[in-house]
Amino acid sequence: MKKIRVFETFSGIGAQNKALKNLGLDYEIVATSDWFVDAILAYDAIHCKDKKIKVPSYEKQLEYLSKFTFSCDSVKPYPNISKKSPKEIEKLYIANKRTKNLGSITEIKAKNIPDHDLLTYSFPCQDLSTGGKTKGMGKGSGTRSGLLWEIERILNELSEENRLPKYLLMENVKAILAQSNEKDFEMWKSFLDNLGYKNEIMVLSGIHFGIPQDRARCFMVSVLGKKKTQIEKRLKKDLYPLKDISKFLRTDYTNKVYKKEADEAQLPRTKSRELMWNINKRDIENLTYFNTITCNMDRQNNAGMILYDGPKGHSYRLLTAREAFLLMGFSEEDFENVKKLGLSYRKMIKLAGNSIVVPVLEAIFKEMFKEK
Repeated sequence: MKKIRVFETFSGIGAQNKALKNLGLDYEIVATSDWFVDAILAYDAIHCKDKKIKVPSYEKQLEYLSKFTFSCDSVKPYPNISKKSPKEIEKLYIANKRTKNLGSITEIKAKNIPDHDLLTYSFPCQDLSTGGKTKGMGKGSGTRSGLLWEIERILNELSEENRLPKYLLMENVKAILAQSNEKDFEMWKSFLDNLGYKNEIMVLSGIHFGIPQDRARCFMVSVLGKKKTQIEKRLKKDLYPLKDISKFLRTDYTNKVYKKEADEAQLPRTKSRELMWNINKRDIENLTYFNTITCNMDRQNNAGMILYDGPKGHSYRLLTAREAFLLMGFSEEDFENVKKLGLSYRKMIKLAGNSIVVPVLEAIFKEMFKEK
């Protein structure tokens, strides 16, 4: 079987990489694309920590990194990378090199992208739903979700070079199918049709594939020059029984590590959170699944709260960062590797909330490449 060469755009912490590895497929990540520093460092910690690279002088590191636009919050560009400490510069240099990061999607040119068979694009979702005030993903809108059209530019450039990838995989919130986004999504599908891709759209959730998290997401598989795929028809969701949620929770508070992580996730008992509890009440003894893990779970319709007695008294806690990583399909080892970066609880939750449920990707990739 020919090795599958993959270009992960909007790569985050590398859910696609993880899924391909779990399947045991012969693949290579030829390049990634991200500008969010935390995500780049976390991707490196999970997937590349054993790679050895030669580290040049501080001046050379800074010269290399200065060619990229980075963000420390995933929203706005960092003004001056040289303001970071030499230690931070070295960590970012190593991570950027080892992850083969080409940087911000807005600055990538096709001529710098290695040949690849699969391009994945999980572009920002914030502007597609009511949480993002439905600003949309219109071409030229300047919204974060509008970064989708950078993929259009890149595919056009690759087409001119006769180097279009055979496979594309899109992931985003199911609100992309809402009436408010219909016109732009139809425009996107029409563009892919004109390039010669056949598209299959699926709405899949973690609970369909054994993960007790109801995280419905829209996936679109596009295959160049072939009949429309029938992946969803072959997925056989009944083969994935829902796993016991207790396997994902860490409620043994005699374990000092789990206790500390639970304390970090505790919330003061306020009136607004009482309301959240009444909406998202999660009785652990009868719990079968959580709602969607988001970047900020301290709001209504989040993944849910758990009753907890901690430093803030008898109140609630959210999922710990460890639990969130596990409910996204990552392993405890993956979490421990990211934990070593020293990121805050909120930053760790943001990384998990921005990712994709790995077993869902595994099921899709298994069918995509079954006949390869």
